[in-house]
Amino acid sequence: MSATDSVPPPASERDQPPPAAEPVRRDPVSRFFGGSPLAVLFRLALLSIVVGVMLDLFDLDAWRLLRGLRELFYEFFDGIWDALDTLAGWFVLGAAIVFPLWLLSRLLKTGTRG
Repeated sequence: MSATDSVPPPASERDQPPPAAEPVRRDPVSRFFGGSPLAVLFRLALLSIVVGVMLDLFDLDAWRLLRGLRELFYEFFDGIWDALDTLAGWFVLGAAIVFPLWLLSRLLKTGTRG
């Protein structure tokens, strides 16, 4: 071990933060793509091929997927409307009993006060 290895750096060098890296300035197209447009398009094409192979392994095609999504959308909203229709029926059925009883109780209560 030499004498220079055990000597700490001067205090002025220890207290200063390391120099900040200069910000990378990219043109708007590269900033939009998230990198070089050609490299991003190549990665997207490669990823599309991999996803296409995976979908083919499961015997899926794009049109069947889109039809399935459309049917899911329609069935979802049909289910919502059916639920609202059921709730509205329950409301009317209950209201046919509850509101007249409430009105009768209010009328009887005001008659006993006067």
